[in-house]
Amino acid sequence: MLGKFINRPSVAVDLGTANTRLYSCEKGMIAEEPSVVQMISGNHEPDSPDKLIDYLNSRFISFPLRGGVITEADKAVTLLKPMFKRIKTLRAPVSLACAPTDSTEKERRLLSEAISNAGASHVAIIPEPWAAAIGAGIDMDSPNAQLLIDIGDGVTDMVVIRRGVLVFTSAIRTACGDLHKAVRSAIISRHRLSPYHSDIERLTYEIDGILEPGALFDDRPVKVEGIDIIKRREAVVEVTRREIIKALEPVIYRMLRMIQTGVQRLSEKTLSELQDTGIILTGGGSCIKGMDKLIEMKTGLMTRIADDPTHAVINGARQTLEYWKEKKSWWKEITWPL
Repeated sequence: MLGKFINRPSVAVDLGTANTRLYSCEKGMIAEEPSVVQMISGNHEPDSPDKLIDYLNSRFISFPLRGGVITEADKAVTLLKPMFKRIKTLRAPVSLACAPTDSTEKERRLLSEAISNAGASHVAIIPEPWAAAIGAGIDMDSPNAQLLIDIGDGVTDMVVIRRGVLVFTSAIRTACGDLHKAVRSAIISRHRLSPYHSDIERLTYEIDGILEPGALFDDRPVKVEGIDIIKRREAVVEVTRREIIKALEPVIYRMLRMIQTGVQRLSEKTLSELQDTGIILTGGGSCIKGMDKLIEMKTGLMTRIADDPTHAVINGARQTLEYWKEKKSWWKEITWPL
């Protein structure tokens, strides 16, 4: 009888390649943590250098997701279960999660099963950029086409929305994580140094000016800290802006080609409407210096970055959940768009 008087709690889940976020409609933000699973204890000597310890610990972690989808289901459950325990409710929550528009039924099923095994009673899944659009403040009832590009760690996802419907989608599993890998590989190859992740992220900002005349001839040195892979100790090397740009170029152009091709496939009517509404960017990749300028240059469409772009997906999922949670068995009414 008690269950009849207790509303079932609801949780929005943004299980991303780089970070995982959980929002409870009853308790607010529950978790916002890296999507990694520690394989060993995190204890270490207090006098040890933080960066060195972070590097050593990074050798013993598992990444349950790749390209925006789960690749290790058991590790994904291990990641999510402690987060769900923080909700502390008498009834298992219903959950709303997000997946890339190019995800397969199998990939979405793995996501649903992982969240269920972590503690959810029911799981509904919506397209990630659809949630990002709501989180970015897009008017979902507008009759005019609106284009959103969500650049995460594992996927660059592009959608055109009209009257709340995804009328066009395109995605490529190339994004920020690939930019980071390109920078890391270039430095290891040339300098035999495995850079700290914080330095890799900083260097990724060198994308700014990648298409400017003479950009490759700017040889300003940049100091990079990391671990010498031969001597196995901390070291500092100097890299040039040219090295970083050359490493980033192939990845950037793969992303831009997908976006350009997608825009070229749109109808004249849609393109005409987009001249007024432009492109909205969300995700961590939108924060990379110069990314909006690059996309605007390649598409000819005005491009702007959404407010709080890194939280657009979880904010949109939260708003969607709060809108739907009063509807009985709402999770049964959600269908994945064709």
